[in-house]
Amino acid sequence: MTENNSIIEQTSGRKGNMIEVYDPTGMVIPENVIRFPPRITTFRGKRIGLLWNSKPNGNHYLNKVAELLLQRFPDVIITKLWEVKPETANPDKKSDSALDFIAQNADVVIAAQGD
Repeated sequence: MTENNSIIEQTSGRKGNMIEVYDPTGMVIPENVIRFPPRITTFRGKRIGLLWNSKPNGNHYLNKVAELLLQRFPDVIITKLWEVKPETANPDKKSDSALDFIAQNADVVIAAQGD
């Protein structure tokens, strides 16, 4: 029996008979729910990963983003992921190890395309 069910005693008929009542408004909770971490409220002290997909000029944009972030939040740690782990720059062939690297080395990821 789930928590959305309840057993009540039948009010008419022989004593001791039970009726199972199902609540049709119950919420179904899937077993494999992906839980995202809460949004950050500030960049202060955060590890920011910059993710580039190797298209022309995307790296120039992200370099400017890094410069502006460091001006405003001097205590952030910027990681240009394509420089540290080049396989992160290929969006079609991101390996589990590349994705794990990103997740373990960045509190926030800023991605950019080029052209």
